Amino acid sequence: MFGIGLIKGLSVTLRRCFSKPNTVEYPEQRLPVGPMFRGGTLDLSQEKCIACGLCALACPNNAIELATEKTESGKKALTLYRHHMPVCLFCNYCVEACPTQAIHWTQNYEMSSLTYDEQIIDCMATKGGAR
Repeated sequence: MFGIGLIKGLSVTLRRCFSKPNTVEYPEQRLPVGPMFRGGTLDLSQEKCIACGLCALACPNNAIELATEKTESGKKALTLYRHHMPVCLFCNYCVEACPTQAIHWTQNYEMSSLTYDEQIIDCMATKGGAR
């Protein structure tokens, strides 16, 4: 029958017109992010990290800068761990490659900054994605 699509479309429009809006006033209210959220910054657990470098090798854009040194006991120890967010694809390869689950994404989606240098996060100096 002619016009059924038009009637269905108008019914959807009228229902949405009189329903409660789904607006969130952002600075005062924040939407929760789901458990599968890939974004924010990398949160490094230095206790779990064995300094194997697999996360840096798995990164396709070389967004992870990693430096290690040998300790007196012969084990590797991290001396530098930086995440370069401007070149990161947020592909999650680094998190998947970590054999000890020492890195994961933070739930912070407020990542804007004014300069490029503020987007390079020293993961050894920060805890929980704070700058």
